[in-house]
Amino acid sequence: MRKTVKVWFNHWFSTAYYIIDLLKKDEEIDFHVVGSNENPDSVIKLVCNEWFVEPSFSNDDYYVEFCINFCKTNSIEVFVPRRGMQAISKSISLFDEIGVKVLVERDFNKLATLNDKEKTYNLFNNLGIGYIPPRYVVNNVDDFKLAYKTITDSFERACFKLTKDEGATSFRVIDTSMQGYGGLFKQPGMKMTLDATLAALSEKEHFPELLVMPYLKGYEVSIDCLNTISGLISVPRIKVGSRIAEIRYDDEFMKICNDFFNKVDISGPCNIQLKYHDDTPYLLEVNTRMSGGIQLSCIGAGINIPNIAVNQLIGREKSWSMDYISRKVSYVEMPVIL
Repeated sequence: MRKTVKVWFNHWFSTAYYIIDLLKKDEEIDFHVVGSNENPDSVIKLVCNEWFVEPSFSNDDYYVEFCINFCKTNSIEVFVPRRGMQAISKSISLFDEIGVKVLVERDFNKLATLNDKEKTYNLFNNLGIGYIPPRYVVNNVDDFKLAYKTITDSFERACFKLTKDEGATSFRVIDTSMQGYGGLFKQPGMKMTLDATLAALSEKEHFPELLVMPYLKGYEVSIDCLNTISGLISVPRIKVGSRIAEIRYDDEFMKICNDFFNKVDISGPCNIQLKYHDDTPYLLEVNTRMSGGIQLSCIGAGINIPNIAVNQLIGREKSWSMDYISRKVSYVEMPVIL
């Protein structure tokens, strides 16, 4: 009879549907997945064995207390958090006390550093890892204007985002071609005119710290990583079309990953993002969780990162191998009934 392990995924994005599906592909363990989300219609519930609607929380301490009680009430053995990761890491001893394994970086200071983009850049710069883009941290409109001018004196366009951001929610590109009549026929997406940006920022005397930096024009590299007892898994994928990614094991990508894990390391799955400008791959960020596209890396490399990660967390070493052959992968949307 197969052993059952109860795993909780809290408030994940919709593509965690594939993460959970990958986790369940295990020959020896029946992973019983409990899912929760504020959205009662999240598609994730279709691959969960149990489903709960989470309440809203504005206070980290209250949310940690909710998580502890949820684990106790629902006999959770493994917790894979997305929401409240830093607060959960800071309170990791409380989960240790109730015997719950948590797939999160246990070193809170390290996690907090990697979840702040400016601190991440400083860390990589100090340790000599990869290439860091020029950037300015600002919290008022005058400093923003100066940073914008300095950047655009050397680069074609500038962009900005909050120093603490997830999923590029705050990312904007300043595009002066969006102005006037011609702007009516350009897809806005994440683009803003300079005038609109300054008008919005001028509403606040001081705003949360923004990172102002060049808009890097080259392709983006998303590298899904996991350090295991058997070695480092690194799967770089490059978006080459609207629904097409290429798994490509360039030496430069692999060197940056190896440097990161040799000098910093992180105990669970993570995602390193780079973006090219001319011939230089600059660091964008390090996501201290599984990425929204990790299923593309897994199918392209023939490796099950979510399953290996959770098994490692509970003390089981899963053997794995990779052929390091470049492949293109794609996906199709599939309608489902909720």
